[in-house]
Order: sequence, then structure tokens, then C-alpha cells
Amino acid sequence: WLEYFPPIGKSDLRLLGAHVDWRRSFITTDHNPYYDAFVRWQFTHLKQKNYVAFGKRPTVFSPLDGQACADHDRASGEGVKPQEYTLIKMKVIRGADGKLPPALAAVEEDGVAR
Repeated sequence: WLEYFPPIGKSDLRLLGAHVDWRRSFITTDHNPYYDAFVRWQFTHLKQKNYVAFGKRPTVFSPLDGQACADHDRASGEGVKPQEYTLIKMKVIRGADGKLPPALAAVEEDGVAR
């Protein structure tokens, strides 16, 4: 892909009127070890100064694609943020006759609330 996509990207940027110094490559892979080492050095120093952190963050998940779905990946619904829910789990105690209240008995039958 390193031989195929960069020329297309350069062509598109030129068509957009971007002024770029094309004498240097900015590919962060083994194909450009000097730039890759520079980026690694930058991130190491940023992490040491606590400017970069690794951790969990809320994100929108697409069940259709089976992966996280960024704002710009959606055809509609931009600006939609993850929703937070609070679940309260309670133990239900059966009556003296061993039966559940009518509302819960319906759920116990087939797992679907009516």
C-alpha cells in the first residue's frame, strides 16, 4: 500500500491547492525509520510529561459493524454521544404462597415484559 496510496494522496492534495514540501516522506513505518523514530521519541516525551494517556473512554459502538463508530463514520447522527444507563438489580422475594406478583409473573413465563 505504501507504493499505491501516497501518490494518489499527493495528487489529491495538489488538486486541492495544498502547498507541501514533497522532498521528505512522513510515513511512520519501517519504510521510513528516521521519521518513525522521531514520532516515537515525541510520544515518549509527551507521555513522560503526562500529556498523553492510555485508558478507556466512552465511545459509540456499531452492532452492525461490530466495532467502535466515530462521529465522522456515521451517515447520520453526527454529534450523538454515548448514553449512560444506571442498572439497579434487586432480588424479588416471592409471596407466602410462592407466587410472584402478577407483573413479574408475566416476565417469568417467557422472559418478555408485557
